[in-house]
Amino acid sequence: MLYLYLGFLIGQSYSVAEVIYTANIPFITIVFSVTVFLIWSFFPVLGYAAAKVMGAKGECNQYTLILLGVTISLVEKTLYHYEILTTINGYLGMLITGIMFFLVGFLSINKKPQNPTTVHQREA
Repeated sequence: MLYLYLGFLIGQSYSVAEVIYTANIPFITIVFSVTVFLIWSFFPVLGYAAAKVMGAKGECNQYTLILLGVTISLVEKTLYHYEILTTINGYLGMLITGIMFFLVGFLSINKKPQNPTTVHQREA
C-alpha cells in the first residue's frame, strides 16, 4: 500500500509544488499545506486497504504499484482538466479515485511464473 501511495503522491505533487512555488506565503503556511496535502492524499488510497480487508487476492510488485498510483493520479487530473469533474462536485473526485484504488486491490500483475515441474507434479 505504501508504494501505491507513493505513486499517487508523485502524480499529485507537481500541482502542489507549483502552487507553493508561485504563492507568496509564509514558511509555516507551506508546512501546513504540505502536511494537509500528505494526509488528504492518503484517503483515496484507503480504497486499496478496504479491498484487502474484504479479501482481495490481487498481487503486484512495488514498481507496478507505483506505476498504478501515478496512473490513477493522472486519470484524476485528466478528469478535472477536461472539466468532467469540477470543484462543485465536492468529494466525487475522491470517491472515483478511491474506487480505482479499490479495483487495484483485485489486480494481479507481474506475479512470478509457476515452475513447470510443480505444475506437472500436481497433475500426476
